[in-house]
Formats: sequence, structure tokens, C-alpha cells
Amino acid sequence: MRFVVAQMGARRSYAVPLVLEQAGLLEVFYTDFARNVGKGEWLIRIARLLGLKAAAERLQHRRVPDAITGKTVAVGRPVSWLANNCLARRVEGASRFRQHLRWGRDLGETINRIGFGSATHLYSMLGEFGPALTGAKNAALSVVTEFYICLSTERIVENEQQAFTSWEPRPPELDSVRREFADERDLVALTDFAVCPSEVVARDLENRFSFPANRTAVVPYGVDPERFNTCSVPVQGRVLFVGTAGLRKGVHYFAMAAEELAGRGRQYEFCLAGDVTPRIAKHPACRHLRFLNRIPRHQIAEQFAVADVFVLPSLAEGSAEATYEALAAGIPLITTAATGSVVRHEVEGLLVPERNSHALASAIERVIEDRRFRAQLGAAARLRAREYSIEAYGGRLVKALKSFARSA
Repeated sequence: MRFVVAQMGARRSYAVPLVLEQAGLLEVFYTDFARNVGKGEWLIRIARLLGLKAAAERLQHRRVPDAITGKTVAVGRPVSWLANNCLARRVEGASRFRQHLRWGRDLGETINRIGFGSATHLYSMLGEFGPALTGAKNAALSVVTEFYICLSTERIVENEQQAFTSWEPRPPELDSVRREFADERDLVALTDFAVCPSEVVARDLENRFSFPANRTAVVPYGVDPERFNTCSVPVQGRVLFVGTAGLRKGVHYFAMAAEELAGRGRQYEFCLAGDVTPRIAKHPACRHLRFLNRIPRHQIAEQFAVADVFVLPSLAEGSAEATYEALAAGIPLITTAATGSVVRHEVEGLLVPERNSHALASAIERVIEDRRFRAQLGAAARLRAREYSIEAYGGRLVKALKSFARSA
């Protein structure tokens, strides 16, 4: 097997191409831009001059590992990248989504022109660089797609937005935009094998989209080894939520649980680290939440260190990386099956039903008030994280890919 990997951005610190290179399976790695490949450094300077601070910051933290820079090809065009980021500040909804798909289409066509070398497989991240999937199939390559989030996520979020209209605006209708891009529309049909980070994603793909179970592999992620260095000094009653404050991640149920616990006389501190819109930050139901806003990854360990319990009541995920980080920090977790977490009920934490703020509140109260139980969960959490090291992730991924080759 020889793999072409096509990936936008620095998802999980370029773990997939790095794992494949270490296994002797990487042919070439295609990406858009990174700080240390292509014109990344030049783009960072220009973006700052143009006032594109957020885009410059994202690119600043993209650094392809030295082990794969020799096989990395940045296929983005600098002028197009700058134009897209300038336009992104002025458009929303369907227009922004269409712009994103056009960008991916252009990059995919560039990949097709450069070619696939002697590769036998294309590894795609949820259909990024759409035309490259079609090009790979035409070149007789097998297509492996990583479905890093449930394909049903948009439907789940739309239903939630209809039920909680004061929290988020109704989403734009995106299927009509997808129909303009054949490769985006036909992602499942173009995929020969699927890599899923959790059983939740795999079952969704199989049951709702009729993807064959025998061509699916569940490969949980690995935790950043630096997270094991977090020295936990929990502040009793400090509840931590890490992620974008939106309906998909269940921020409204988190807020309702905080309200209920306040009514029970529990004076806990509910902290949320992640992006938040003014609409949600100012929502009356969020009056007990403390919004920390987005915290850089190199600083988030400080929040994990003082957390008494980690909470993420998501409705749709792939396998939330924040849950792995909480495990490595030795924090008890309270989450839902929909997070795709590797947490086991009453071993490293508690699993509660989605959309049940009462169960969430009771679970938070149980962990905080029963200090012996809390200590037991925290100790088990750190041990559990050891089973999900970066090395273990790499081994699971390569084993899954080799199983695909045998079945083919």
C-alpha cells in the first residue's frame, strides 16, 4: 500500500500523514498551506498587513512535522487564499459554505493535475479536495475517507435549532449548495473504506447512509502526550466545558443544569472555554455560566489543572478530542454517548442521556459531593488515557488500513 493523504489544515497535528510515513506507507501529503511549507511564512505577513488577524493566527500554528515536509505539497494559491479569507469576513451561511466548497474544488483539481505517483490509496478527510476523490477513482486508487464527525450532524443541529429558536438562528439550507458540487454530493458513493473515530459515527454511517459495515473501521484518537504533564489541583465545584458554545455541543443543557444546581443551593463555578456568540453569552439561561472565550491550546492545560469535573453534553461529534485531554489530566468526565468518548460509565466518569439537563445536573452534583468517588474516577481517567497514546492510535490506524487492503 502507498497512500496519498489530502488534508486541509493541521487536523490533530498532522497525525495521519505522520503515522503513514512512520509505517513506510506515505507517497505524498497534499495540504492547502502551512507555516513551514509553500509560501506559509509570506502569507502570514501579508495576512497581518491586510488585517486578517484570525487567518494569520491559524496559519501561524500550522507546522508540518519535519519527518514529512519532504513529501508535503502545498496546493493552495496564495492570492486565492487571501481572497477567500477577505471574503469570509463579509459573507455568511450558504454563501460562505459555497465559497469553502469552491476552494476545496480548486485544490482538488490541482491535486489531479499533479497526480498520485505510485500510490494505491487516497486518504481523504471527510471528502476535502472533492475532485481528488473522483480523480483517484479514475486512476484506479481505493478511496479511504475519515468521517471525523457524524454525517447526520446537520440534521441533528437543525432539529435542535428549531426547538431552541432563541439560542441560534435557523441554519442556511446547504443541500442545494452541495448539489452544485458533484464530489461533495457523492462522498459516500466515492468512498471504498471508512475510518471512524467512534462507534457512534460508524453506526450513523451504516444505518442512515447504508455504508457496508465490513468496510468500516473504528479508530479512536490519541491524546497529546503533553497533557499527561498536567498537575491536577482541582478546585472543588469548578465545572469545566471545553468547546464552542453552541447547540451541537449542548451548551443549552449545560446552562439548564447550572440553573437547576443553583436552585438546589449548590454554589458551583461553571466555566466554558471556547468561542461564543454574543447571542448565547447574553442569553438569560446562561446567567450562571462564566465564559472564558477561546483559550490557545498551549494554555488550556491551566484550565484542566484546576477543574473538578469536565462536562461535555454534546448531541453530535466524531470523538471529541477535549475528552481525551480531560482523561490525560486525570479529571472525571460527564458526557454523552454522542461525544464518541472512550469514557466508561462509572469507571472514568458518568454517561448521561443527550438532551437531559436534570440527569446532567445530578451527575455533576454526585461527582463533586462524593469526594472519594471523584478521586476514584480521576485516577482511572489518567490510566484510561494511557491506552490512547499517539503510538497506540498509529498502531490502530495502520492495522485498520491493512485490513482494508486484505478485504479488497
